[in-house]
Amino acid sequence: MKHLISIVIAIFAAGTAYAQSAALDTLMIAAGPVAAIEVPSARAVRVPLKTSEPGVYDFSAADASRLAADARAMGYAVFELDGSKMTSKPALMAHTAKVLGLPKTMANWDAFIDYMSDMPQIHANDKILIIIRNASQIRLADPKLYADLRDAAAFCSQRAREWKDYPLSLKFVFVP
Repeated sequence: MKHLISIVIAIFAAGTAYAQSAALDTLMIAAGPVAAIEVPSARAVRVPLKTSEPGVYDFSAADASRLAADARAMGYAVFELDGSKMTSKPALMAHTAKVLGLPKTMANWDAFIDYMSDMPQIHANDKILIIIRNASQIRLADPKLYADLRDAAAFCSQRAREWKDYPLSLKFVFVP
């Protein structure tokens, strides 16, 4: 059984552009019980993170909204998907393609993963945050689809971290 832990993240004013671009990565990786990150505004946020799926996290709606605002301020391309429109695999693929501005709808998970790797070129940004709101509606409609989406998101995030010639920060946030 996966275990959620709550951590307190102290957020400090950013000093350099590099610190700002690395800040969201530091937040999302959060290796220990307390992580310090730098963002444009100062505040403390309590967020539950899943430690077993690097790059895939669970946030409350309010924390996800704050994170999205901070990520945008740090230069991230932020996309918000609506889980209520993703309750079947064809609907999930079509909605994702539309919101992410992909050239066509994906037919399967392999295509999903391939398109995620194209996101830096499609949006001219190597820092991508994808927020899936109403994610519980996907899980309620089709638990396997929900699990497959989380697995694909984790794989994409892991793959993005491993790219040597084109580093990409690709993070997924699930909001109930």
